[in-house]
Amino acid sequence: MHATRMAVTLLGAISKPVAAMFYYPSPAASALEHILVDNWGAYASNFSSAITPCENYVTEVGLPAINSRRTTAAQWLRVAFHDFATADVAAGTGGLDASIGFETERAENSGSAFNDSFTFWQPFVDEFVPMADLLAVGTVMSVHLCGGKYIPFQYGRIDATEADPTTGVPEPSTSVEETLAQFEQAGFNQSDAIALTACGHTLGSVHAGGFPEVVEQSHITPNNTNGAVNLDSTRAVFDSAVVHEYIDNTGARGGPLVTSFNETSRSDLRLYESDSNKTMLELYAQGDGFQDTCVNLLSRMINTVPSRVQLQPAITAALIKPINVTWDVTGDNQLVLSGKIRVLYAGEVSAEAVSITFSNGHAETLVPEENLGISAFKLAGSQTNATSQYSPFSILSAILSGASSFTVAASGFEAQTFLIQDKAFIVPSLTSVGDGKIIITVAARTDQPDFDASNISVKVATPIAQPLTLAPKIIRTDVQLEQGQSPLTNIGYWTGSAAIDNPTGAVSVTLLSGEDVIDTLLLNAGVAGW
Repeated sequence: MHATRMAVTLLGAISKPVAAMFYYPSPAASALEHILVDNWGAYASNFSSAITPCENYVTEVGLPAINSRRTTAAQWLRVAFHDFATADVAAGTGGLDASIGFETERAENSGSAFNDSFTFWQPFVDEFVPMADLLAVGTVMSVHLCGGKYIPFQYGRIDATEADPTTGVPEPSTSVEETLAQFEQAGFNQSDAIALTACGHTLGSVHAGGFPEVVEQSHITPNNTNGAVNLDSTRAVFDSAVVHEYIDNTGARGGPLVTSFNETSRSDLRLYESDSNKTMLELYAQGDGFQDTCVNLLSRMINTVPSRVQLQPAITAALIKPINVTWDVTGDNQLVLSGKIRVLYAGEVSAEAVSITFSNGHAETLVPEENLGISAFKLAGSQTNATSQYSPFSILSAILSGASSFTVAASGFEAQTFLIQDKAFIVPSLTSVGDGKIIITVAARTDQPDFDASNISVKVATPIAQPLTLAPKIIRTDVQLEQGQSPLTNIGYWTGSAAIDNPTGAVSVTLLSGEDVIDTLLLNAGVAGW
């Protein structure tokens, strides 16, 4: 009998840990919700570690970090603003598209913040999570984790493949007329421009090391190695202090871009005074409403994208979320469905167990893990951070015969139902990457009259380094699968392999039946995984 072949589109590879799963509601939404919600404790996304405590800087630790007086949150806001600022909304170009990665040699983008940030974000980039979405997430989390309100996060940005031809991010020496013209081109009027600048300058400092034309070198000391001068007296808190100190002429008095020894570098002062301080006085009078103004303006900023991009609905915290739900074949050739259920509680976790019931009637009460997760989100009007509890399950296929979904019930929550299928799946324990090669095994049922295994195809995506930017690009290649030997009854195996480039993040393998995605496998997600 001749071996049969199936085409596989290869989009990439990487090394050891793997997780094939059903993603709810989609791989992109699931991964980004994980970054946004799972902040500390069990299964934390690691993304928050770069920001909190908010005096942190992404590439430094210990005493050097303290003495540098650089803050990740402020830098991430700056990176996003510089990426956005070259937008031309009338032409439908620019905005948040990660083109800033190609533009770090421009004088307007001085300093290491851009490459430092991209270096941290790089492992999180894969087929489903583009660098441009991470720039937006960086802004959302920097504000949210450092005292500000949550900015609704929409996803679906597309990474640029080259530098934006538009230049002219406002610099300290830029005239107020030119600055306002640049904001207008990006869709922000005079009042918007002033308020957005105030929102962006409530965090962080200006450093003599990067901006000697703004801050005098005398500020560089052993305890202030970059010569930082704070923008307000609460440089690590997202609040309205920058506005109050400017109007009241107290504290930092609006920061060094207001008070610089070099009058030509007082760009914030020129901008604030361009409407005779009308906007700054309005912000001053808003009180807590300042936070809402910033949410609105920063949301508009991160949602300014090229006209060809269609952003998806805002991600919300999933109260009940299946994690890493996957079929696999054990060492003794048993087919098993396993995973975890994450339940997000407004405060303390419930003492009552979580149950899982399959559509064929099989039900189990799950035993939760001891370690809990902590989220920056506060649910249902609670004043405390939400708590995540994880309950694992592992169930033999024979017990789940005919099941096409499962329903999760937890005390205090509306039960939720999630679809599954077992007609075909990627076998995690038999799929791997190493030594520049990916090996894939797919299992497919051969006893289903309504399922044709010959319609199966596989896509594999690899994020790899590219010249001129630290944002990875995704490589796609075709592979061939051959039918092999299976130890399972009425289930066939198809295997294949291909050479791959060195990956920078998780490699995704997607299994399709016709045009329908029926399984996804991530290999070596590393810090970006579960």
